[in-house]
Amino acid sequence: MRPSLARLYQVVTSSTAPVWLALILAPRSRLARRLAAVAPALAAGLGAVYGGLLVASSRDGERVDFRSADSVRAGLASGPGFVAGWTHMVALDLVAGRWIWETGLTEGRSTRVALLLTWFTGPLGVLWFAAQRRLRPRPSTSARPTG
Repeated sequence: MRPSLARLYQVVTSSTAPVWLALILAPRSRLARRLAAVAPALAAGLGAVYGGLLVASSRDGERVDFRSADSVRAGLASGPGFVAGWTHMVALDLVAGRWIWETGLTEGRSTRVALLLTWFTGPLGVLWFAAQRRLRPRPSTSARPTG
């Protein structure tokens, strides 16, 4: 991989670490709230990087045909394609993590395990949080008595 792509990979990977650490280690802190407020802009920036990498990867070789597993594999095997795929995952995991954190605060539930799993395994953290919410529902604060 070209050194510039390797550096970009490192920047993308480390760019979200302060947000994750604050949300996991000090979820109710002022720092966590500030970093969570910046997370959507960070995710948008990662989206822009992703878009640029998609353009770069399409110039490097064949266009990816998403109907073909071999074509997608080949696209992800290129340097720009790999970093694009990684950036895609980092950005989506950050969006999911921020939602888990915010929902957990609103519902008064612990999110540390779900956030850690989301940071490192993406969908497994979201699954953990969904199961947590399903198995231990909280009374709705918006429910109003009828009649």
